[in-house]
Parts: sequence; C-alpha cells; structure tokens
Amino acid sequence: MHPSLSFNSNDGSIHIASVEQPITHGMQKEVAASALATLFRCHTDHGNGYEWLAFHGLTFNAKPCGLSLCFHLGKLQSAHFGVALPNAPLESGWPTREAIDAEIFFIRQTLAQSFSRSFSTGREQFSWGTVWSVFDAKGFQASSGIRYAA
Repeated sequence: MHPSLSFNSNDGSIHIASVEQPITHGMQKEVAASALATLFRCHTDHGNGYEWLAFHGLTFNAKPCGLSLCFHLGKLQSAHFGVALPNAPLESGWPTREAIDAEIFFIRQTLAQSFSRSFSTGREQFSWGTVWSVFDAKGFQASSGIRYAA
C-alpha cells in the first residue's frame, strides 16, 4: 500500500501517511529529504539556488501520485504533484488532452474537498500561498501544486 498525500488547509502543509513530519513552507531541503527518503526518486540542481527533489510511490485520493518539492537556497518554496488515472488515453505514449483534462478535474474535485473552496477557476489564494490545478498549454500537461507566500 502506497502512502497517501494530503494537505492541511490552515497552513498548506503537506502530509504523507506513514511520515511523521509534515512538509512545511521554509523546511530545509535536508530535513525533507530525510523524512521522505524511502520515497525518493531523483534530485535536480539548477545551479542557481533552485533545487528539486522528486518522490514517487504515493497516492492522492487513492490514485497513484508523484510529488516534486522546489527549494530555493535550501528552503521549501513550492510543491508540484500529479496523478495517474487508470485507462487514461494516450497518443504515441503521451496523455491526450482528454486525459489531461480528466486529471485536472479529478485533482480540482479532491482539492475542493480538502480546502473547502470551489477551485472553479483552477486557483485558490490563501493567506499562506496559492494552490492550483490548471492546463499548462506550453508544456501540454496538467500543472498542480502549492506555492507558498514569501
């Protein structure tokens, strides 16, 4: 059984079942990496102060989920995540627009329940940051995540 990913609507913290420590705004990269070590997938250092840690083996509302954490100068700034829906249509190995729209719809429904907001426009603002799930036309993909306020 893969651990589930959820969010705290009061502060935007990320909670992963089986991981005691919540993932929070400003968290040090080393602390997050240690807490999520069993789920680690890869690390990307852009050489400009931004680093990404990617994790897999999670679920979001019972669907397979991946999570990427963005750190600036070693502190958590944002998190991006996505789900894999069963039987999502592919074209040449890539999700179709129909599959992308289904992922966005699924994530928005789950976020609406978690945050008690509509997510009808795909974005919701909170005192601690922004949560979104939208179509990224440039990347032709679903884009979902949390960006914490400075």
